[in-house]
Amino acid sequence: MDSLLVFIAVEVGHSLRWDGLTGVGIPLYGGGAGNGYELQTFTEKRETSWAFTPYGGGDVDGPSNGPAPLPWDVEARPTHMFHDEVKVVQVPHTASVKECHRCKGTGSLQCSECHGKGWTRCLSCHGDGWYTDSSGYKERCFYCQSSTHGHGRQDCLKCNAKGRVACPPCDSYGQIRCFIRLTITWKVHTSEHIVRKGGLPEELVKEVSGQVAFEEEGPRIFPLTQFPDNTINLASAQLVNSHKNKFVDERIYGQRHQVRIVPVAEVEYGFKGGPGKFWVYGYENKVHSPDYPQTCCWGCCCVM
Repeated sequence: MDSLLVFIAVEVGHSLRWDGLTGVGIPLYGGGAGNGYELQTFTEKRETSWAFTPYGGGDVDGPSNGPAPLPWDVEARPTHMFHDEVKVVQVPHTASVKECHRCKGTGSLQCSECHGKGWTRCLSCHGDGWYTDSSGYKERCFYCQSSTHGHGRQDCLKCNAKGRVACPPCDSYGQIRCFIRLTITWKVHTSEHIVRKGGLPEELVKEVSGQVAFEEEGPRIFPLTQFPDNTINLASAQLVNSHKNKFVDERIYGQRHQVRIVPVAEVEYGFKGGPGKFWVYGYENKVHSPDYPQTCCWGCCCVM
């Protein structure tokens, strides 16, 4: 109630509208709470794909070291529970060395800038090799006179005048190490159900703090059945059953749920003969007042 009176004193006092406001501070002020149920399911998903890296020598963990494990047999754990995370690992005993598919084992590719020639036409003299001034005097072109491929030609900068460049997939080694890559994704799936009080919008109840009345965590959890508000029990049963069959290609790593109680106070008032209503909600004492005539002042604010 103190927060409510402070809000009225500040907001209405500043707008000089005490003369038209009635019905505040009388029994029309009603207290209550908005209940929020939240279910989180922490899942793990594993996907495999072929991958390769340049091979310049060294040990190769191939089939000769033993049979490759199945994707779900590879040991891996999340860094933290109920945090999104992705890990990429190599499946043991799946590596092999192959000739690079891009350069066919040569380690290099034809330069795309000069098309393998090692030079490009000089843009300054247009390939002539000479520069002619306005008086007709000719001299060797400054830009291509030192070219290793002759006058009128400029050495290709991309391939260093060699006509070939390093092969990116094999990094010039001519060989690649192929293996099966395992991508492990841990993800938190969250579902909520808000029991609103009066006309307070659901998204406003979600954004403020409240008191945690119940919380539980485990590998699998059962729906609530004994919470005083039966709508929370029904929501819990619906969401838990939904999560049980929702993530068909993922394994459930853990679950947790909680019930949060957000304090909500509803106030009815009269303003110049017209009725109105607003809400004070959350431990932050935020105010939602869609009926107030000057919504730019009262639309939603915080009372300290």
